Amino acid sequence: MSGVLRRGSLNFDCAGGSSRGSLDSNLNGGYRETKPVPGTPEISVIAMDFRRHSDDLKKVGLGTVTAPTPSPVKDLSQDVDSDVLSNFLGHYRKWSFMWTFLLCLFQIPTTFHLFMFVFQTAPKDFWCARPTNLLELSVTEWRNLSQSPNGCHLRDIDYSQVIVENGQLINWPSNASDMGYRQCQQFEFSDIDGNAKTLVQDFGLVCGNNITNYVEMCFLMGAAAGAVLSGWISDRFGRRHTLMSFVFIQTVFGGILAFSTSVAMFMSLRVIIGFASMTVTVVSFVLVVELVSGKWRTIIGILNILPVAISYVLSSGIAYLIRDWRTLQLVISWPWLALLPIWYWLPESPRWLLAQGRLEELGRLLEGAAKMNGTTLPSNYQKTLEAAVPMAAQPKEPSQTDAVNAPVEEGKTLTDSHNMDLHVNPLFVVFGSKYWRTTVLTLVIWLTLIIIYFGLTLHLSNLGGNIYINSAVAGSVEAISICISIFIVLKAGIRRSLLGYMLLPGLCCLATNLVPQGEDNQTGVIALAIIAKCLIGANNAIIPTYTAMQYPTIVRNFGVGMGNLASGIGLILVPSLWQLERYDALLPLNIMGVCGLIGAVALTLMKDVE
Repeated sequence: MSGVLRRGSLNFDCAGGSSRGSLDSNLNGGYRETKPVPGTPEISVIAMDFRRHSDDLKKVGLGTVTAPTPSPVKDLSQDVDSDVLSNFLGHYRKWSFMWTFLLCLFQIPTTFHLFMFVFQTAPKDFWCARPTNLLELSVTEWRNLSQSPNGCHLRDIDYSQVIVENGQLINWPSNASDMGYRQCQQFEFSDIDGNAKTLVQDFGLVCGNNITNYVEMCFLMGAAAGAVLSGWISDRFGRRHTLMSFVFIQTVFGGILAFSTSVAMFMSLRVIIGFASMTVTVVSFVLVVELVSGKWRTIIGILNILPVAISYVLSSGIAYLIRDWRTLQLVISWPWLALLPIWYWLPESPRWLLAQGRLEELGRLLEGAAKMNGTTLPSNYQKTLEAAVPMAAQPKEPSQTDAVNAPVEEGKTLTDSHNMDLHVNPLFVVFGSKYWRTTVLTLVIWLTLIIIYFGLTLHLSNLGGNIYINSAVAGSVEAISICISIFIVLKAGIRRSLLGYMLLPGLCCLATNLVPQGEDNQTGVIALAIIAKCLIGANNAIIPTYTAMQYPTIVRNFGVGMGNLASGIGLILVPSLWQLERYDALLPLNIMGVCGLIGAVALTLMKDVE
């Protein structure tokens, strides 16, 4: 009996009173809405059986000295934060640390592709190009004589008749000031950065050709599509291959982008990169939180977003040193090819493998993790896993399939039902009777959060000063805020923390109406905006973990993807939001304040999780 676990010794009744060791607990990866009642007898039997098995191994000989062996897996069966897999992997050990650290690195190139566009389209002084016969004329004199203040229009003069001799203009019309203007066809740009060119300069995206907002919208549209489709792909084909496939696409197409020959080519490639980048973001996050358990899910889930804030600082430094947009694009893309060899060793999500019933792969993963952690697995761990596999993923017993005389329609119905349970359409699950309310509230929360987060990020660039310094400071502040939020979440709980981090930024934005108007009082508005940016940055780091806790393993990636879909929509709306500034300087901040209140109300309606 020692070391043997019978198939019926686990209780997987989802409707039962206790959820520890239940099927729902295993598929949800240990997340619970409420604390389970202590003392589940079925798990106690398993724990006792494990201890008896360990004791038997020690009875080798009383007088002999044996070589040190790896320590057995610590029994976590009575830990309310545990599931079946955490009994073998632990909550957070050496194996989990290595892979969660490496997976966090994938957030850096994704942030680069999103944020570097700010520097690639950095403003640079421009004016209508001088004719070849007037190149000896200084730029200052040329602009004063021939152009409109915005540098987009040129006086309607026949410049081929004008020449420069000894620094003097010959044949310049005496009534030039009375002549009208025409649209400039070619432009010159400041050479403050030497031969380095911005994207705007390379493709002449100024004046009537200024379509930078639409160019960036291509990336955001791809990201919105990737947010949803990536969830379905990874839930269907696994986290590992989905992640690394799109890391490859992101890296290769990111490098090809540097060789764009037209705006149309650039925009098309940005759609692909946006799709791949959002996929990498969503799948790497879900894989990270499925490799750990207990309180470490919250901690690692938040820390997984920390590289995003650090990437803002790195982006500022790299862009400051490399001003040419093509060189910059290559630098942030192709060096990440060095991460592709990880594909061979990268583990699949153990909880996804369990949900799919792929026990052979799961066994190899657990044995490799135990070897790195210096622990030993019980000899009956495979029986434990077999008992934890959901019914839809279990192979049918002969008694179930031996139905020769049964009607064909009945057999077909059973088969279809089996396949549908195992590969269920995630859209039907997240909008089904059990999760539709959670999904709708999640969409509202993510949408309002992103409008505030990126709305304030774009507003910081309008405060003046050096764009590189502003970005570095904003990233540093956000990184500190994310680190502090971990302690607040562990102390106050994740939903209460989110509620505070959503409500306070909204109130700060609305409080700008109380600051007296005028240039002298602009500091007060800026201070409130920075406080709101600091708080909402922490919210942006916490919300993915909270969203992942709301859905079971088989659709968790899709659920987080739905949140990212709302964020993609919010990103598209943010540029238009700041166009309202022409009507009232504080109108964008007021809208963000209202969004904070709406998001806080939605959070109060969400279910809490342990």
